[in-house]
Amino acid sequence: MFSAKELLLLDVGYSGWANQRLLDGCSELAPALLEQDMGASHTCILTTLQHVCDGERVWLDCLSTTPDLGSWRLPTGAAPRPSLLELKQLWPDLWSGYQAWLKTASDNSLGTAITVHMPDGISPSIARWKILRHVLDHSIFHRGQVVGMIRALGQTPPAINRMDYVLTGG
Repeated sequence: MFSAKELLLLDVGYSGWANQRLLDGCSELAPALLEQDMGASHTCILTTLQHVCDGERVWLDCLSTTPDLGSWRLPTGAAPRPSLLELKQLWPDLWSGYQAWLKTASDNSLGTAITVHMPDGISPSIARWKILRHVLDHSIFHRGQVVGMIRALGQTPPAINRMDYVLTGG
């Protein structure tokens, strides 16, 4: 039987793998296609990928810098807008950061709550494992949108579902 921490580590590994596959697949698209307004998600492929990466960056900061029972403020203001090449360079560090944080987190720490101060003034207390689940689900959701946008452009997206990851040894 796997522990919750082991399952989360598998999920983080899958998410990093799927992000990398999607980045590699998008690298084969013409730059104009990456920025074509598709009327979906964050308008185009590139801005949707930027959004996912920024979400992963922000929440890793929350998880890795906030002490147990601490509080953290969700950043406001414009998010960075890296190019596809910059995303390919930045994102692996995030995946490594999640792996490193999770490997050192205790089971008790995963269950402790962080008070998150949101821009709208609410400040819920959220267990660390729930924040991580949100990050993983958010990334899956938007990767699916990018796959749909690639298909809408008449292109073939990379296979990024979990079974493809399992079949590669993940």
